[in-house]
Amino acid sequence: MSKLTLLLAAVLLLSGCSKAPDTATVELPKAVKFQRVSESTGSIFREISGQIRSAEQSSLSFRVNGVLQDIYVSKGDRVVIGQPLAQLDDSDFTVALNKTQASLGSSRASAKAANDQLQRATRLPEGIISLAELEQLGNNAEAALQQVKVIEADLARAKLELQRTILRSPFDGQIASVSVDNFSKVANGQEVIELIDGDAYEVEVLLPESMIGNINYQQAVTVTVSALQDKVFAGEVSEIGSRVENGNAFPVTIRLNQSSDKLRNGMSGSVKFTVNNSSIPAYLVPLTALNFTYTGAGESAQNASLYVINEQTMTLEQRTVKVGHIRANSIEVYSGISENEAIVVAGIPFLRDGMAVTLWQAN
Repeated sequence: MSKLTLLLAAVLLLSGCSKAPDTATVELPKAVKFQRVSESTGSIFREISGQIRSAEQSSLSFRVNGVLQDIYVSKGDRVVIGQPLAQLDDSDFTVALNKTQASLGSSRASAKAANDQLQRATRLPEGIISLAELEQLGNNAEAALQQVKVIEADLARAKLELQRTILRSPFDGQIASVSVDNFSKVANGQEVIELIDGDAYEVEVLLPESMIGNINYQQAVTVTVSALQDKVFAGEVSEIGSRVENGNAFPVTIRLNQSSDKLRNGMSGSVKFTVNNSSIPAYLVPLTALNFTYTGAGESAQNASLYVINEQTMTLEQRTVKVGHIRANSIEVYSGISENEAIVVAGIPFLRDGMAVTLWQAN
C-alpha cells in the first residue's frame, strides 16, 4: 500500500470520528410600542360651544323720579342683599311726608270731634234732637273717619316713596355697570345699575335637532373654559328650548354647579354632552393595535385580535376581543382586555403569541 493511500485513509478516519459543533440561534426580545388600557366608556360624546353668562342679572332702577344725589358703588364691586347702592335727593319726599303727617293729625282731630258730637247727641233725651239731625251727625262722623283712612293711605305711600329714594341690592352679587352720574335727573324705571350674581353662571348653547332628543333636564355635563387654561366645570341642563331659534338648532341652558372668581360674562365655554349612553362598558383602543384578519373557529366578524403584554414573563399573549363602533382613530373593545393592561399598538403583523418582548420607551 502506497504512502498516499495510507495518508488518505487516516484523514477519512479522523474526519469520521470528529463531530461538528452545534450552532443554536438565540432570539433577542423585540422592543414593542405599547399603550395601557385606560379609557372606559359606553357613551358617545358631542362638544358644543356656547357663551358664559351670569345665571342671575338685574337692571336696577328707581321707582320714583328725582335727582341722583349719591352713588355708593363702582363697577366690579361686590355687594350683599339690602346694601344701599345709590340715593336720590329726598328733600321733596321728606316735605311731602311731613305735610301728610300734619294732615293726618288734623283729620284725626276732626274725626274725633265729629264722633264726640254724635255720641253726645245719642245720649240726649228723646225728642230733643230730630232723627234727621241725628242721621246728619252720623254721616259727618263717618265722612271724617273715611278722610282719616284716605290720609293714612297717603302717608303710607309718602313713606314708601321716601324709602324708594334709596336703591338697594336685591341679592348678593357684583356690579356689572353704572349707567348714570351724580346730580343727573333720573326717571322712574330708568336703568341706573346692572347687577349680576357673581357666584352663579350658566352657558347657553344651540343644539341641532339630531341631538335635542338625547338631552334631558338635569342631565350632567362638563364645561371647559379655554380662557382659564382649559379648566373644567361640572354642570347640568337647566332649560331646554321648545322652539327652533337658528336654522334647525334649539337653545339649551347649562347651569354650572361650581363657580370661580375668574369667570366673566361673555367667556366661551365648550359643553360636553353624552348623546348615547350605553349600559355596556367599552375601552377605546387604537385601530393599529388590532388584527381584523385573525378569527378563530366559530368566531363572528365582530371579533378581532390584539397582543397583551404579560409583564411578569415579558411575553405576548394573543387575545380575541369583541369590537364595536369606530371613533376617529380608535375603536370600542367590549371584552378580552382589562383596565391598565399593556397592549401592543404597532407592528402587529410581525408579532406572534408567546414572543419575548421589551417595552419600547421613547427617548
